[in-house]
Amino acid sequence: MSKDSPLQFHIVDLPPEGVDVRGEVPFAALAIEADELLSFPSPLSYELNLAPVQDGVLVRGSLRAAVVRLCDRCLAAGEVQVTVAAVCHHVEHVEGAVLDLTEALREDILLSFPQAWLCRVDCRGLCPHCGCDLNREACRCSRSGAAAGVEAPWGVLDDWLRRDGG
Repeated sequence: MSKDSPLQFHIVDLPPEGVDVRGEVPFAALAIEADELLSFPSPLSYELNLAPVQDGVLVRGSLRAAVVRLCDRCLAAGEVQVTVAAVCHHVEHVEGAVLDLTEALREDILLSFPQAWLCRVDCRGLCPHCGCDLNREACRCSRSGAAAGVEAPWGVLDDWLRRDGG
């Protein structure tokens, strides 16, 4: 079995038990680009079995990747292991002799990204007034914000509610 591009596989004459394929693909090949919040220290690893079924190909296997993301609370970089343990796709009516799994595996890995990215479960985040990392040091600013010369981020809305009688 030969590959023309990272996740395109020739499926002519697949044996009944299928064919195991393993490899790595860069995230850029999946149209997942790194940015200021997210980076990929290594490529996406895959282990798949491609097996013929009555009207197409059954794809089963797993995906693994390391993702570095900034914490949602304190902005510290942390690595998260992302795993899709049960990849399963039934591809019907494959056109030609090449099966392209790029879009299917892209969606699988994106759906497995955590919704909340925390450096640790008990992350205390940043002080909303002075910005110090509360995991490393105690905040020395006034909690009111106004006393420290920092405008409260919701102050305009608070004033509006007071005027409106809310």
